[in-house]
Amino acid sequence: MVTDVTIEAHDEREAYCRMLGHLVPFRYCRRVAEGLPCRKILDCWFECFDVAAFVRKRYTPEQIGCFLSPPKPKMASLVELIERAKAARKPTDPSG
Repeated sequence: MVTDVTIEAHDEREAYCRMLGHLVPFRYCRRVAEGLPCRKILDCWFECFDVAAFVRKRYTPEQIGCFLSPPKPKMASLVELIERAKAARKPTDPSG
């Protein structure tokens, strides 16, 4: 049995991305979500290699839970972005 030595072992493989609608390399899928894999990584790559074993070997259960969890509803995401923008905005000096 051949084992992959590095996390980059499958990076040059390509598969069809159901979310983007075209082929993408594995390297994109394994770090698309703020450095973590896409939530669809298991669905898109299971036919190419044992992606479930790859994920279990390289990510903590907490990380796996994070990237495999369903996305937030769009409205919640928008509200969160607005709140972050408000918090990041610096108060203006009224004296000019």
